Amino acid sequence: MKNLKIGKKLTISFAILIIMAACASVYAIFNLKDVKNANQNLFEGPFLSTTEAMGVRRDLVSIVRHVNDGFISQDHTKARTSIIQEFDSINKRMEILYKALPPEDRNMIDELKGTMDQLRQEYDKMYAITQSAGFTGKESEVDAKTFVGLINKCTQEAMDLNTHAEKTANEYYNEVQKTIVTIIITFSIISILSILIGIFVSMYMTRSLKNPIEELEMAADKMAEGDFDIAIDYESKDELGSLSDSMRKMSNRTKEIIDDAVRVLEEFAIGNLDVRPNVEYIGVFERIENSIIRISKDMSETMAQINVAAEEVGAASDQVASGSQMLSQGATEQASSIQELSATIMDISDKIKNTANNAGEANKLTLMAGKEVEEGNTQMKQMVNAMEEISFTSNEIGRIIKTIDDIAFQTNILALNAAVEAARAGNAGKGFAVVADEVRNLAAKSAEAAKNTATLIENSITAVDNGTEIVNHTAQSLKKIIETTNQTKVLVDEIASASEEQATAIAEVTLGVEQISSVVQTNSATSEESAAASEELSGQAQMLKSLIEKFKLNSEYRDSKNLEFTKESYYSTNE
Repeated sequence: MKNLKIGKKLTISFAILIIMAACASVYAIFNLKDVKNANQNLFEGPFLSTTEAMGVRRDLVSIVRHVNDGFISQDHTKARTSIIQEFDSINKRMEILYKALPPEDRNMIDELKGTMDQLRQEYDKMYAITQSAGFTGKESEVDAKTFVGLINKCTQEAMDLNTHAEKTANEYYNEVQKTIVTIIITFSIISILSILIGIFVSMYMTRSLKNPIEELEMAADKMAEGDFDIAIDYESKDELGSLSDSMRKMSNRTKEIIDDAVRVLEEFAIGNLDVRPNVEYIGVFERIENSIIRISKDMSETMAQINVAAEEVGAASDQVASGSQMLSQGATEQASSIQELSATIMDISDKIKNTANNAGEANKLTLMAGKEVEEGNTQMKQMVNAMEEISFTSNEIGRIIKTIDDIAFQTNILALNAAVEAARAGNAGKGFAVVADEVRNLAAKSAEAAKNTATLIENSITAVDNGTEIVNHTAQSLKKIIETTNQTKVLVDEIASASEEQATAIAEVTLGVEQISSVVQTNSATSEESAAASEELSGQAQMLKSLIEKFKLNSEYRDSKNLEFTKESYYSTNE
C-alpha cells in the first residue's frame, strides 16, 4: 500500500470506515425491525389478550349487576336489554381473544365460549320464568343458583385466561429485553471494532503521511536557512515520493549552481574577470548566469574605461596645473586693481553720504520755514477777520451817531420852541428861556460832535478797507510762499532720497567689489591648490592605472573595444 497514490490510500481508508459504519447500521436496522415486530406481537397478542380477558370479567360483573337490578326493580325487560349488550360485548371480546392467542391456547377460549353459551341459555330460561304469569320469585331460585354457578365458572375461566395471557406477555417481554440486550452488545462490539479499525487506519494514514511530510519539512527548513546539503530518505511511488525526488533534485541542482557561482565570484574577488560558469543554469537560475556574465562584461568594460580615464586624467591634470598657475598670477593682479577701485568707491560713497546729510538738514529747515509761513498765514487770516469785525462795528457806530445827530436836531427844535414860549411868557419865562438856550447850545455841540465822530468813523472805515485789501494781498503772497516752500520741500526730499539711494547703491557696489576681491583672492588660493591637486591627481592616476593592470579583463576588452557583447560571444571568447 506504500506505493499507492495518496488519493487511493485515502479512498481505501474511508471505504473501510464507511463499510464498517454501514455494517453496523444494517445490523442495527434489522435488529430494530425484529424488536419492532416483537413489540407489535406483544401488543397484539398477550397484551391485548390480558386487556380483553379483564374486559370479559368486567362484563360478567355487569351482567350480575343488571340481573340483580331486574329482580330489585322487577323490571326484567329493561335489565335484559343491558344484559344482552353485555353478552354481545363478551362474544366480541372472545373473538378478539381467539385471534390474539396462539393456536395452542385457543382451547381455553373454546371452554370459555361453551360456558358462556350455557350461561346464556340459563339466563334465557330464568328470564322466561320471570315473564310467566303468576311469577312470585320462588320459581327461579333453583335456576338462579345454577346461573350464579355458571357466572363464577366463567369468571374463573376468564381469570385463568388473564393469568395465562399475563404469563405469555411476560415471556414476550423477557424475549424482547434479551433481544435488545443482544442488539446493544452486538452493536457495541461492532462499534468498538469500527473505532479500533478507524484508529488503526487513521494512525496508519497519519504515519504514512506525517513521516515523509516531516522529513520534507525539515529539508525545506534547511533549504530556507541556506543549507542545501540535505538527505531525504523517503522513497515511494506516491505523490510524496515524487515530491521527495523533486526536492532531492532541486537541492543537488541548487547546491551545484551555488558552488559554481561561489567559484566564479571568488575568481572575480581576486581580479580574474575572464571566467565563466561550469554548470548549466536552468529556469530562474539562468538569471544568475546572465548576471555573472553581465558583471564580467560590465566590470571589464568599466576597468577598461577607468584605464583610459586614468590616462586622460593624468594628461589633463598636467594641463590643469599649468592653467592654475596662470590663473593664480592673473588673480593676484586683479586683486590689486580691485583694491584701488574699492578705495575710489569708498571716497565717492563718503561724499554722497555728506550730500545726503546736507539735503536732510535743508529738508528740515525748509520744513521749519514752511511751518512758520503757515503760522503767519494763519495770523493774517485772523487779522483780516478782526478788521472785518472793526469795519462792521464802525458801521454800527455810524448808525448810532446818526441817531444821536437826529436826537440833537430834535432837541435843538424843542429848545427853540421852548425859547419862543418863554418869550411869550415875558418875565415869568426868562429863566426857562435861559435853560432852553443852554439846551440848544448843548444840542448844537452834540450835533457838531456827532458830525465830527461820523467823519472820523468814515475815515476809520476807509482805513480799515484799505488795510483789509493790503492784508488780503499779503495773505495771497504768503499762500504763494507756502506753495513754493512745499515744492522746495518736495525737491529737497527727492534730493535726499536720491542721495540715500546713491549711498545704498554705492554701499552695494562696495560690498560687490569686496566680494569680487574675496572671490579673486579665493580663486588665487584655489588656483594654487588646484595646481597642487593636479599634481597629486596625476600621481593618483598613475597609481590607479597600475592597480587596474592587475585585473585580468575579459578577452573582448583585451582585443577589441568595438565587439558587440552577447552571451554567445562571452562563451566563445572564454573557450
